[in-house]
Amino acid sequence: MSELLVGQPNIDVDNEAEGESKNVLNRRQFLNITFGAVTGVSAVAIGLPAVHYLNGHTVSASTGKWVEAAQLSALDPQQVNRVTYRIRAKDAWRDIEREGVLYAYSEDSGASYVVLDATCSHLGCVVRWKPAENHFACPCHAGHFTREGAVIDGPAPHALVQLPSRIENDALWVQI
Repeated sequence: MSELLVGQPNIDVDNEAEGESKNVLNRRQFLNITFGAVTGVSAVAIGLPAVHYLNGHTVSASTGKWVEAAQLSALDPQQVNRVTYRIRAKDAWRDIEREGVLYAYSEDSGASYVVLDATCSHLGCVVRWKPAENHFACPCHAGHFTREGAVIDGPAPHALVQLPSRIENDALWVQI
């Protein structure tokens, strides 16, 4: 009977102590976990401001600025008027002066104006008003738009952008 016991594993207090020691952290494991946690917290603390700096204001939503586009006396309510504007804007890291072209026309003898951005929706060219043909034309890619800005033909994927406008203090204001 003792021969049978020789092949059997001994179950004693030492084995139970080994089982308990598997649940306890040794010094090396504790240092590894601590180092990983400190590194992770440091990466987040440094990384988030760095990402915000690199992106600048490109991620934050910006509301349009109201710009005085033209004095009403300079606009002919019977015609499509070409209007240029300048605005100071903040780029990701710097202040820049941006210029643009708009077209404004009135359907109610100057009481209000419809304002279209002159940027072609295809590749960003500036469209031109063709009064004899009563439409806008892109000089680069043969795109054509109605007076209201809808696409007639050409490669443009969508209409010209209509911008919010208002009349205040005898001037036409446009939200850019």
